[in-house]
Formats: sequence, structure tokens, C-alpha cells
Amino acid sequence: MLEFLKAPGFLSPYGTMGADISSVMAWIFTVLFIYGWRLAKRHQGQRHHTLTLWGMVAMLGYFTAYYLARGLGALALEGKEGFGGPDWVYSYIFLPLLNIHILVISLGLVLAIYMLILGFRTAFKKNSEMHLRAGTLTMAPKIFKNIMIGAGVICGVIAVFRWGPIQRFLVYLSAFVLVVLVLLMERGLEKWIPDGGTRHRKIGAFTMCLYVTALFTSTATYVMLYFIYPVKEVVG
Repeated sequence: MLEFLKAPGFLSPYGTMGADISSVMAWIFTVLFIYGWRLAKRHQGQRHHTLTLWGMVAMLGYFTAYYLARGLGALALEGKEGFGGPDWVYSYIFLPLLNIHILVISLGLVLAIYMLILGFRTAFKKNSEMHLRAGTLTMAPKIFKNIMIGAGVICGVIAVFRWGPIQRFLVYLSAFVLVVLVLLMERGLEKWIPDGGTRHRKIGAFTMCLYVTALFTSTATYVMLYFIYPVKEVVG
């Protein structure tokens, strides 16, 4: 799989298959979720539920498989590999964009899981249409604790079986920290936005902003890597 991802791509003479597929999939998923968000705004709950549910499942499955295949490496942690431009562009433009992208996409993937769970907790079906239930929605302390423990166990097991450079360990640790932060955020949101339906709508809009930001930053870094400042050879 790694050899396939490192093969020459189809969007740029300097890109790799993995980078090109990732770029195309980012556009597909973002457009898909924008359309799903519009369906929700038009009160087409059933279509929004179906499209968003399977779209997020596909996105989580794809990005998990892709980043695991790449060893969960990132240029921000590996150095100036694959960037052929000036040092000042790398330090003050490319690297900040890449770091923002990593942060946004990491938070976006965690929020995707959160939104799926929140949607199931607040939704109900009436006359073949999905609706959001109004009313206070809180998480039981036992569930909070179980999720925290489960996330720690999953990240720990993956880290043990895929042990490698410290950069990889930092990725697993960051994933666990993100889960903890989202859980703590949920505690705050329970007080700030106690109504479950309203919470789903507001966090959904925020998540959409994250996905658009992730698309912008990923496209910008792709163009800089493989069109403006490429290394004059195919890189992984």
C-alpha cells in the first residue's frame, strides 16, 4: 500500500498518488457535507441524516486507512522533506498552513464522531422524516468516564502495535488529548447550550467551518508542494 501511495500521481508531474487521492477526496467529502448541511437548513432531515451519516463513516474510514498506511507521518514533524521553495516561504507560509490544517482536520475528525453520536442522541423519526428533539441533553458521568477510558485504551493499544518514531507517538497522544478536550467541551456546552437540538445545529455549523478551512489549507499546501515549489523528482 505504501508503495502505491508513493507512486507518481495524476494531478501534478511532481505529486504522488497518495497526495492526489487525498486532495480529491478532501474536495468530495467537503462538497458532500456542505450539501448535507444545506439539506438540514431546508428541513430535509431524513436526507441530511442519511447523507451525513454514511459520508462521515466513509470519511473516517478513508482517512484512518490513509494515515495509518503512511505511518501517521506529517511534514510538520518530519522536516522540510518534499518542499523545494525558499526557507522563508517554508517557515512563514507553508509550515503555518500545514500546522493549521493538521489541527483543523484532527479536530474535525473527532467532531465528526461527536456529531454522529449527538445526532443519534437528539434525533427522532416522525412521518418518515428525521427531526431534532427539543429539550435538555446531558451526558451521564458513567458514560463520560467510559469514553475517556475507551479512548485511552484504543490509543494505547495502537501505539504499542505500531510503535515507532517519537513523532508517531505524539500523533497518538494528540488524538487522545483531542478526545479529552471534546468531552470537556461537551460538559461546557451542556451548560452553555442545554437544548440538544440547538447544540447539534450550532456545533454542526462550526464543524462545517472547520471542514472548509481544512479544504482551503490542504489545497494551498498541495499547490505549494506540487505546483509552485516542488522538488524536481517524485517524492513520498
